Amino acid sequence: MGKPVTKRNTLILSLLISLFICQFSLSFAAEGGRITDIRFWQSPEEAQVVLDISETPRVSPVSQLKDGTLYFDIENCIFRPGRQRYPLQNPFLEVLTVQQMSEGKVRVFFRAPIGVEAKTFVLPVTASKGDRIVIFLKEPQAQLIKRRNAELNEVNRLKAENVKIVVLDPGHGGEDPGTRNNGIIEKNYVMTMGKLIKAYFDRDPRFKAVLTRDGDYIIPLERRREIAEHLGADAFLSLHVNYNSRKAIRGIEVYFESPRGAVGEAERLVAEMENQVDFGGVTTPTNNTQVVKREIVERQAAIMNKSRQLAERVELQLGASVVELPSRGVKRAGFKVLHSMAMPSILVEFGYTSNLADAEVLKNYNARTRMAQAVYLGVRDFLLNPIEEGLDTSYLEFIRTSEANKIAVAKQRAAAQAKKTASKKNAEKYKVKSGDSLSKIAAKNKIPLARLLNFNNISSKHVIKVGDTLLIPPK
Repeated sequence: MGKPVTKRNTLILSLLISLFICQFSLSFAAEGGRITDIRFWQSPEEAQVVLDISETPRVSPVSQLKDGTLYFDIENCIFRPGRQRYPLQNPFLEVLTVQQMSEGKVRVFFRAPIGVEAKTFVLPVTASKGDRIVIFLKEPQAQLIKRRNAELNEVNRLKAENVKIVVLDPGHGGEDPGTRNNGIIEKNYVMTMGKLIKAYFDRDPRFKAVLTRDGDYIIPLERRREIAEHLGADAFLSLHVNYNSRKAIRGIEVYFESPRGAVGEAERLVAEMENQVDFGGVTTPTNNTQVVKREIVERQAAIMNKSRQLAERVELQLGASVVELPSRGVKRAGFKVLHSMAMPSILVEFGYTSNLADAEVLKNYNARTRMAQAVYLGVRDFLLNPIEEGLDTSYLEFIRTSEANKIAVAKQRAAAQAKKTASKKNAEKYKVKSGDSLSKIAAKNKIPLARLLNFNNISSKHVIKVGDTLLIPPK
């Protein structure tokens, strides 16, 4: 419900840094760590400055000047432009200055508006990214509360008029591009699809569609779901395109929550409750654990039943509207964005960018508009027509089987422990002598080394000393 995020600041920063860094990049090779790129990402609630470093950086703690400017040093690092000032003047960052202080030390100055929370941290090398220093900036709490309250007031007004709230979640964004194949970058593609789908809902006064992001920035997975729950969404759709190393695989897939994923979420919620975390507005004592767990499972099963029907109706419309893309049907998976107990949630994979035929269809404007309309029609059909009330019986059966297995395993462990305890009472005691080793003691007593270790609750790295006592398990 926030204002669209302008790309102006990002473009200014990218152009400035590219002009200077690219100019000197050829002379860097033998000079140690260096700043290779600087990027800025902004969402309505937070922003990030990301400095790419060619080697693992040593970063000093953040210090503050008298005027409120914050700074930190990067040791053994080179910034070839020498000194650059970036006057961003946005709600999160007024100015960023990067300066070479001496050979091998770079100082980064930044000044945020009053109330903005700022922290810095280093992200290590990953399979797809090098070392990075991140300046993380968060919206002032009072401002955040004011904005969210305004959103809630608007939502309550719409709900009073029986308007349905649909939250569309374009996946990935910012530092996370998603899959890149055959000319398609996932984060950009699903942003386009999100806006197209929203346009169909915007023409229908019975609906209000909201995008979790309306620009190129990353949102944590849990936050995407929280946005929808905060708005009291009637349906949540996460939008993606797919990839597979087996390039022959193609087609549309629509997912809803899997039993295994739901069990993990239920256990997390129960653990929070047991730690006296406020659950649903009431702090629940631990002796009600099983009661609350049953309530959680039933709520999950009810939502999963609705999610299945939403997934089926969207998949049906997609299959009928976009015949060029074969449907791979409705599936189940434990994606984090699908864990909500507040609203039906699905994840739509529009096709495989790794498949050339799918990619060509995905890039076709006519096909994109038909896919967007199909999603709208599927959601409309679900929200405006009767659905089957009830619980997801496959999930309840999964829970029953899981609980039975846990009880069986616990009994087996208890029996094994009781047997081990009884054996220890009758076990022969062996005093370690000079020249003994664990393997020699095991061989001398004609038992496997692993059994000796397990019986004495020690590992193979355990150091024995002369005079120590070991228990020899019965043969």
